[in-house]
Amino acid sequence: MFRVAIVGRPNVGKSSLFNRIIGKRKAIVEDIPGVTRDRVVAKTEWLGVPFEVVDTGGYIEGDEDKFAPYIRKQIEKELDLSDLFIFVVDGKEGLTPTDKDIAKILHKTKKPVLVAVNKIDDPSHEDRIYEFYELGFDKVFPVSSIQKYGVGDLLDEVVKHIPDYEVEAAKEEIKQEKKEKDEVIKVAIVGKPNAGKSSLLNAILGEERAVVSNIPGTTRDVIDTLFEWNGHKFLFLDTAGLRKKSKVDYGIEFFSVGRTLEALKRADVVVHVIDAKEGATEQDTKIAHLIQKYSKPAIIVINKIDTLPQRKEVLNRIKNQVRERLYFLPYAPIVLTSAKQKRGIKQLLQEIVEVYNQAWKRVGTGQLNRALQQILSLRQPPAYRGKPLKIYYATQLEGKPPCFLMFVNYPEGFKEHYVRFLENNLREILGFEKAPIKLIFRGRDRE
Repeated sequence: MFRVAIVGRPNVGKSSLFNRIIGKRKAIVEDIPGVTRDRVVAKTEWLGVPFEVVDTGGYIEGDEDKFAPYIRKQIEKELDLSDLFIFVVDGKEGLTPTDKDIAKILHKTKKPVLVAVNKIDDPSHEDRIYEFYELGFDKVFPVSSIQKYGVGDLLDEVVKHIPDYEVEAAKEEIKQEKKEKDEVIKVAIVGKPNAGKSSLLNAILGEERAVVSNIPGTTRDVIDTLFEWNGHKFLFLDTAGLRKKSKVDYGIEFFSVGRTLEALKRADVVVHVIDAKEGATEQDTKIAHLIQKYSKPAIIVINKIDTLPQRKEVLNRIKNQVRERLYFLPYAPIVLTSAKQKRGIKQLLQEIVEVYNQAWKRVGTGQLNRALQQILSLRQPPAYRGKPLKIYYATQLEGKPPCFLMFVNYPEGFKEHYVRFLENNLREILGFEKAPIKLIFRGRDRE
């Protein structure tokens, strides 16, 4: 698909323009230089012509920003991958030396470049664009991504550069994607900052797709990445790390936490990444409680095992610590990985497929009720107000995770400890060992 990259120095409005082009707030937008660090990719169309648009991290000259080397690396990758560049500059601030440096890089690509002079919020300010012709590009457009001004003219020019054969191929690709949409396993990668989530995603994909550094809080956007393995299709949602509320200032990290929660809600399977050196911390416990709250199928990944002594007792000790701390997710399998050494990646993918399959599994009413009778023979429900509790029969409801409706005489009498007993045994007997299940109790005429 024809690929259009939005480039420019920080705080010129690249992400605002990106969001305007795709028609929704996907990239995080905040009036802080250097907000966008990762490349964020989306598919859109204009005048019926589909294309791919990329929001890149702001170009920063030198190393005055700790993320500058990583951001430049991402932009350099787009120089080869993209077919056309929208070079965003600031119409209020005017031409800067950094703009000229970026222009030199873009001229070397020999690819089409459209200059978008942003922040022209009033047509009377259009004369501000003329100094930007000094950059050496023929096509210079006054735009305001906030006011929507001039964006249509810019996109008219973009689609003129897309060959007919690219358009037809893209339309076929979109048709195929729509057909396969329901077959994709959506996976949210969550965890506290610097647990190795982006490194793990990159190890899975086999390429450096998300910015990776050892600076906590690097990933701010949720980056959706399609991936295929062994005939299975995955949509990975690499998310910003969840910090303690006391450490999250209102602003960019506030939005990142919100995005992480949205990704968690969307996901079919959640991969909770924990740092092997730290083990499960208080913050990991809070994240796991969110997984439990939304009844999400999950896999606990203990990452960075290459930082530990490679002895069985050491690895077992960290697994036991994590399991004990996150005891309320007994169904979540634990996978040991080293993103750096690409260890455990195949097992993780296998577990994602297995967990997903169990979360979608359905059992017949007869099979369910036979399992229920087997469980009741092990341990009857306790009495409630001096009367025996009864479970008459059960049925599985539609949807995921697996949800079972229990018809009983006193719904309020089934307390948490007995409900957990039922859940654990139903999981074991019916083959839901790696999936959460929900039980709903409904009253029936009492005998």
